[in-house]
Amino acid sequence: MSRRPPGTANESARAKSPTRRLVLSGAAAPLLSGSAPDHAAPVCEAWLSLHAEHERLGRRWQQIETRLFRDHNWSRLTRAQRKRFPEKHEMDDLYDRMDALHEKNRVLLESLPALVATSPLGICGKLAIAAIEVCPEENEEAHRLIASILRDYRALHGG
Repeated sequence: MSRRPPGTANESARAKSPTRRLVLSGAAAPLLSGSAPDHAAPVCEAWLSLHAEHERLGRRWQQIETRLFRDHNWSRLTRAQRKRFPEKHEMDDLYDRMDALHEKNRVLLESLPALVATSPLGICGKLAIAAIEVCPEENEEAHRLIASILRDYRALHGG
């Protein structure tokens, strides 16, 4: 898998990222009249939905791993010993599903720059994805800028 489940140190940083609910609430904003259909909006909605599932599965994976480390000294067990735990199989399944979700989102993300957002929902979706993808730990200024643009746009358009 390309990405490991997020660590607890990263969770607090991600909590300030726009949520799917925040982005999708932009649907209540009036669409631009007479504009072409927004092909970006459904792609953004799909990306955000897959991302939310990935995050949920990552939290579950972390819960299992934390309990195994605490209760069974997981780091000292051999591979053969670990295989005897049903939780190991659940973790493997979670990891595989998270890997598949990550790949789907990678393909969707590649398509987004070519799609023109013609509605507030599409623009907010693209900005929300950019805010999520620009990791605050790697580029705090860019992350804060994107998040502020999203906030300002939503305030301007009543979303």
